[in-house]
Amino acid sequence: MQRFQSILQFKKVSCKNCYKCVRNCPVKAIRVHDHQARIIESQCIYCEKCILVCPQDAKEEQNMIPAIRSAMENKAQVIASLHPAYLARFGVTGINKIREAMKKLGFADVADAAEGASLMTAQYRALFPEQKELGVMISSACPVIVQLIKKHYPHLLGNLVQSASMMQFHANYLKKQYPKARIVYVSPCISVMSELREPGNEVDYVITLEELAEWLKKEGISVKEDRFRPCDSCLRDSVRSGYLPDHYSRIALYL
Repeated sequence: MQRFQSILQFKKVSCKNCYKCVRNCPVKAIRVHDHQARIIESQCIYCEKCILVCPQDAKEEQNMIPAIRSAMENKAQVIASLHPAYLARFGVTGINKIREAMKKLGFADVADAAEGASLMTAQYRALFPEQKELGVMISSACPVIVQLIKKHYPHLLGNLVQSASMMQFHANYLKKQYPKARIVYVSPCISVMSELREPGNEVDYVITLEELAEWLKKEGISVKEDRFRPCDSCLRDSVRSGYLPDHYSRIALYL
């Protein structure tokens, strides 16, 4: 399992003292010292808002691709759990095209993490009767929200739904099928990396959809787009109308 110190930091660049990152951080987790912005990770919730506004694109996040490639070279069975956002990122209408492309990278198999969302939804339904007396319940599906509560509103921890995330549910499901496999979660954001430090974590590596796209591009592997490219509103309407396969209806809370 991958071990690391920092999930997100800024590169050592010559800051222009614009303070955009400081002003836009919702939890004030950035300090500037000697013309260098630094993220205070004990306060950071990994929302990446600072990165979006930085004019120098100074993002420096944990890159796990070298470790994944090393595992593949050592003949480890590496399975990818793919966040459903791959549909929009790669413009496909199903997993077959992206699975085919990722197998060329060396993945043994690729599975849609919407399967984990279905398991998580079942857990939520089981927990609702137990937690309804608490009044307001806060979904624990998004790691950014979980980090926000833990680090800045600990008095609300009792209102946080005590359930594993979609990523963990799917990793557990995959490891039952592939007991010796290394699990790679492919996410639209880096916030899920925070779960790698949690007790009971079953995911070995996390990469983003953008990192996957760059990896495929570097290797000269294309994901052939289907004629229909789903936009966000199209995907949302398809899920709510029941047009997409049944297990996609379980990800409604993400839309």
